[in-house]
Amino acid sequence: MMPCSVRSLYPSKEAIIQGFPSKNRGDALDYSLYLSPFCCEPGEMVIRLTVDVPQETGLKLLWSALSNALATIGLQGGTPGTQSIIMTLETSTGRRYVRPLRIIVLDDAGSVDTVQASLSPPSGASLQPNLLTSNNNYILTLADGRFLTA
Repeated sequence: MMPCSVRSLYPSKEAIIQGFPSKNRGDALDYSLYLSPFCCEPGEMVIRLTVDVPQETGLKLLWSALSNALATIGLQGGTPGTQSIIMTLETSTGRRYVRPLRIIVLDDAGSVDTVQASLSPPSGASLQPNLLTSNNNYILTLADGRFLTA
């Protein structure tokens, strides 16, 4: 899979809250943040991505991944309204950037929130943090104290 450029942001040089494009509650979509604005020195690269998705957003983080150019996350579900998540990026030189991002979740009458999406991470990207996988390479996520396959 290639990340969708329509849902990719070039982050502002200022630490302001930016917004990803809207999604329907039933959508399972990838969202990306270009990494070049975070790398200031030759050879510097983003080496770690942490994503905080508060429970009250209703959003489910399917996976998070880093490539040379993008930090990409897979999201499913969501509570209708404006929801906020936080992406934290750490670089090879020790810089840390904390970026709040907003996503407007639209209600859709035909939602399939209870059905696990099969959206795959980008080809060649490293999953962040090192995620647990099952024997058949499904990503394991923790929900209500139980491991579920993503």
